[in-house]
Amino acid sequence: MNPTVSQRVTPTTAALLQWWFDPPCTQARGGLGFHDEQRRAILATITAHEALDGDAPPIERPVHRVAMTIGIDQTRVMLALLIWQLLNRTDALAAGIDDPRFTNRFLAVAHHARARDRLLGTFCGMPVPGGLGARDFGTSGLVRLAEMLIPTNRRDEVYGFVCAHVCSGAQFMRQPVREGLIAITDGRLEALECFARLPRVMVFDDETRPPLWAHSHSGVSSPAWRQHLRRIASARDELCAQVVFAQHRPGEGPALGRP
Repeated sequence: MNPTVSQRVTPTTAALLQWWFDPPCTQARGGLGFHDEQRRAILATITAHEALDGDAPPIERPVHRVAMTIGIDQTRVMLALLIWQLLNRTDALAAGIDDPRFTNRFLAVAHHARARDRLLGTFCGMPVPGGLGARDFGTSGLVRLAEMLIPTNRRDEVYGFVCAHVCSGAQFMRQPVREGLIAITDGRLEALECFARLPRVMVFDDETRPPLWAHSHSGVSSPAWRQHLRRIASARDELCAQVVFAQHRPGEGPALGRP
């Protein structure tokens, strides 16, 4: 890990970066680690976001754009950023600090039913045969990647949070707003209503597969709901951050940071 980066971030973030990227840690788990593009995306997002002043009201609502080569898994980046936010929020509150840069409320927007099912598999595991909708958490992507993603001493903490707080957007709309949430939702009205109700949230938005309803005769347009999302964020006092995933073809330069 770059010493300059470690000096600019919280101790919680520094510990995560060490676990994720330091050679002794990756060597100890048999070389299991991130692709270089994934590593750069995580570092760019964290560096830009933590540079915000945690002691002052947010002046802008950060939008972190992450574009990786087609074929590079963005799920690992999403999980790493969610864990980074969650553990920083937990540690700040334990120290009596309400740092507006961090949250434990997340909205994962997936425009297609299959993509939403993959997200449920990532967080909750595969469906149990005959289980009437129950899922086996031990088969989840989070558990399968835990050795790489989560320091050993914090694993149970992350597992407990995820098991207790994942829901669909429709389920969330029927519940009171609570501390801690991972809502998996579509990209239309349901997502906007979820977002509008959350007092502090990080949105993960997948642009790699445009919504079927966003096509026009001239190609794929920017869906109107995303513009509404930005307007909702700009009208609020609470910090609302967005991580927008996109793709570029091999040979094209990746786009990292804010659009």
